[in-house]
Amino acid sequence: MNISRWQTSSYEEAYGILCSAVPGLHGREAIYPTFCRVAAQSGTQAHAHFEVEVYLIIAGDGIMRIGAETAAVQAGDLIKVPAFAEHALSNAASEDLIFLSVYSADYEVARLPQTAVITAAPPTPNGPLHLGHISGPYLAHDVLRRYWRLRSVAVSSHSGTDDHQNYVTKRAKDLGQVYDVFHTTMRSRIKAGFDATLISFDEFVEPRRDGAYLERVHDFIRRAIAASVVRREKLLLPYCEACDHFLVDAQIEGTCPYCAAASSGACESCGMVAAPQDLIQAHCTQCHGAAQTKGAEAYIFCLSDYLPLIKADLRDLSLPPRLRSLVNAAFDRPSIKLLMTYPSSSDVDLKLSDADQAIHVWFEMASHYERFSAGTTPWVHCFGFDNAFYYLLMIPALHKAVNPDTHLPQAVITNEFLTLDGAKFSTSRQHAIWADEFQGHPDHLRFYLGMQRPATRTSDFTRESFARFSADMATKLQQLNVRARAVRGVSGAVDPEALIACQRFSRAIERFLSPQHFDLRRAARRLLEFIDTCLQASYGARSEKLLLQVLATLLSPIMPTAAADLAAALGVDLVWCNDWVGTL
Repeated sequence: MNISRWQTSSYEEAYGILCSAVPGLHGREAIYPTFCRVAAQSGTQAHAHFEVEVYLIIAGDGIMRIGAETAAVQAGDLIKVPAFAEHALSNAASEDLIFLSVYSADYEVARLPQTAVITAAPPTPNGPLHLGHISGPYLAHDVLRRYWRLRSVAVSSHSGTDDHQNYVTKRAKDLGQVYDVFHTTMRSRIKAGFDATLISFDEFVEPRRDGAYLERVHDFIRRAIAASVVRREKLLLPYCEACDHFLVDAQIEGTCPYCAAASSGACESCGMVAAPQDLIQAHCTQCHGAAQTKGAEAYIFCLSDYLPLIKADLRDLSLPPRLRSLVNAAFDRPSIKLLMTYPSSSDVDLKLSDADQAIHVWFEMASHYERFSAGTTPWVHCFGFDNAFYYLLMIPALHKAVNPDTHLPQAVITNEFLTLDGAKFSTSRQHAIWADEFQGHPDHLRFYLGMQRPATRTSDFTRESFARFSADMATKLQQLNVRARAVRGVSGAVDPEALIACQRFSRAIERFLSPQHFDLRRAARRLLEFIDTCLQASYGARSEKLLLQVLATLLSPIMPTAAADLAAALGVDLVWCNDWVGTL
């Protein structure tokens, strides 16, 4: 038995005080306890680290600072220091302050909510979904939804089609199809693509036919106008004389004023959004003629005026570097003005009570998302980099301006672009794999897309690589099911090493599927490692059964069919356990 006493320990200087690591510990331990002495009228150096740390005050009094907060502490107090938080402990008394510091090199996982809502950016029904779309917000949303339900979180998920984008009307016109027929066909193909990849939503709205949705939009817009958050102005807007319409979104292309890349307003290169009148050398995408200008009235939203309202929320949100740069770039701009409405004679556009004013689709969506930003249920939103400006800046700032009680999502799960065999997915060049036409195993596809998920940078899907992966995965799953049937009825003791493996893999998956640290690539790779661990296991039949039961549970959010088959072969239910000892 290894017993240490703070009175007789050997101390050395560290962090500006005297510290004594508890002796008898060797190698990389799970926890690191250290006795610490803070001399009278002194204190620790301010510092931060990735480990979570706990201080137990043994003797004396002091002042503890964590971040910007300070508090008096005394003997018997236990203080938790979060990861990466700068902290310091000072002693203004005349006697030494003694405390025990205990930290772990393991990572923390955020507490699970009791209820939650997940939203995924709505797909535009100007074409079917391809695998690049699936790999982004939709697979991420579905994996998180399944994982949370496995963990007994009451979660609901929401999306729908983006019906009023003029990309839909333009595509229908380009193909010579009636809008209603084209929209219905594309929406059906989108839903079929989700079905083919085992993705589902609790609510999948169809805005153009949903009366409650349309009423929410008009109510929000009325409140925005009444509060003077948006104002009607006379503008010179891009206009095509030949085609006789104002140029917005799908109808216009020019040069981004921020990065000089080709843009229709929302720049896929830098992520910034420019109003149509701010695009450089704009032209009509229908006749390709140079844009003229024409005077018209429209409602505008001066985003720059309201960005300060969401600065604190954005600071608290965990964002990848490229998105953080986008946010900073927007705050650096002296003036960003966006069109909330624009003149339109189209019967398809969603209109204000003014018959000639179409509501820009992103303001329509802002109206819809208010019910989540104003709610108390924890909210996670999934979207791609190309829409980040709207979801992180425009919509939250507009919400806050109209309704001060709104907030950003508690977490966002974002993605960059997935390419196909080294080139961008392209509808016009038919360089795509449509989700509703995919012929392979959906579980294998979900796992492979998870491994290749373009979380913070572009990644590539190759047909050849996927074919090899799918064949290998089929073989491994067959072997696992054979072994599962062989150990189905066994009982007895479990090897401690097998139990440790179960705990470690569970802990890793719990970390990588938490919204604040969501990392489907790393989760998939750890699961591949776990599959190989199970196939190579030599701990005995009862240990092997436990390994396979845990594997089936951890696989279920990503490979639901394979996980259900493995659980059935074992004769067990898919139930998450925080401590797998409890299953023995």
